[in-house]
Amino acid sequence: MSIVGAINSYQSIENFYVFNSNKITDNNFNTQTSFDSNKLLNDEATNTSISSEAMELYKAEQNKQKEELTPQEEQELAKLKNTDAEVKRHENAHKAMAAGLQTSGPNYEYETGPDGRKYAVAGDVNISYQKSSDPEVNLKNAQKLKAAALAPAEPSAQDRSVARKADMEIAKAKQEILEEQQNKDKENYKTQN
Repeated sequence: MSIVGAINSYQSIENFYVFNSNKITDNNFNTQTSFDSNKLLNDEATNTSISSEAMELYKAEQNKQKEELTPQEEQELAKLKNTDAEVKRHENAHKAMAAGLQTSGPNYEYETGPDGRKYAVAGDVNISYQKSSDPEVNLKNAQKLKAAALAPAEPSAQDRSVARKADMEIAKAKQEILEEQQNKDKENYKTQN
């Protein structure tokens, strides 16, 4: 097993990707825990090695953490941390309310902060709404879709657009249910007379 290359999707030097023949695994190194890089580079017992580029990134991260951030960098970092928390809260609200519907995500877009870490600045949750031949099922699914779209404390314009589309599906389903009930009533009336 060997630790190689530059870090894919560099979040900080904490995440090294370990390639072992056909399998990729993620080994996390806590940057608060120091380890002997020479021992890690030359540890024959585990046959582990780190590329020079990865080691340089690790050392740069350690030096960056030791340096104090400028007031402007601290302000930028605080803003990124707040945005990260809000984006994750927003997308997780969608995901939680979409229970029962097919979903994927949340997916995030990241920006690297002055501390070298990545922070979510945008995101999405994909929710699949599939129409059924049963208008009752369509009504329930459209109501769940609308609830999921409006779940965050501050729905975005896209969220409100999805909710409006769900409202149209709710209206269609209700109309279909009404028409089915009217047809049943007509059939019942005919059989009684």
